[in-house]
Amino acid sequence: MSLTYNLPDSASLALTEQYPPSRTYRGFNDLNQAIMAVWDRLRQRDADQFLSFKHISPSSFLYVENNRHRLRNLVRLTYYPDIQTMIVKVPLPPHEKAHQLISRKTLSILDNMGIDWDQQLPTGSATHTAPSRSQKQGDFSSRNSTLRPNEDSDWPPHWIIEAGLSESLRRLCQDINWWIGNSGGQVLLALLVRVDRAAKKITIEKYFPQIRQRPSTRAQTVAGVFYVKRLVTTTVIDMRTTPPSVQGGPLVLDFDRLVGRPAVAPETNVIFDNARLVQMGHFVFMGIP
Repeated sequence: MSLTYNLPDSASLALTEQYPPSRTYRGFNDLNQAIMAVWDRLRQRDADQFLSFKHISPSSFLYVENNRHRLRNLVRLTYYPDIQTMIVKVPLPPHEKAHQLISRKTLSILDNMGIDWDQQLPTGSATHTAPSRSQKQGDFSSRNSTLRPNEDSDWPPHWIIEAGLSESLRRLCQDINWWIGNSGGQVLLALLVRVDRAAKKITIEKYFPQIRQRPSTRAQTVAGVFYVKRLVTTTVIDMRTTPPSVQGGPLVLDFDRLVGRPAVAPETNVIFDNARLVQMGHFVFMGIP
């Protein structure tokens, strides 16, 4: 997309007004302890799975990023250098299973269509640096490297997945806005996967980018557009019903948005029918009473 676009505001994406960063970054050990406290709480009940740290310098964030393997739990990091704020998401096994089941099956189906690896290059939870210089680790991302052959960066991916608890919905929505807004709509498809362990429900929201016009004013001298998320479909997998049920299915992942080009027969959309979605629900909640 060649339109000039405005980047989203870091404070809005970080929700600093609604959730002011309550922790000052005091070093790696303190971060580890905070993550373990969230993990212990989440093992007992569904709760907010995000931590927000203030006063973290770019060099401190770089240290955290380079030493992620030393953290006692797997996490996803988002960093806004202009406001020196770091957001930490602490995922749980159901979230990991949910996004991995979707992403792996999608890549498998594309592979069976004859789509080469270079057109469906997964970048996993790699750190992406946006034009705003903010950095983010998503749950899953993929790009067609023949159309976006940047060897030094995986930015921007064609499609992404963010997963988490229903209690963290506002944060998860801003995660989607980060991808779409910072990429100028070049992230063509975004999936938000919400897991509710108590209700045994999985909600999958599919988003496309949408253009909004911003006029030039004295306060905003750069006229142009900005990109926001547009909800396209909502699919709910309910494992409490007998038999398990699906509302809003099937889940259709558009080929042109996954691969970044129109389909050429026999290439087609990736479809998760209701039976496949119920199977996914069984695996996600396996071992949860």
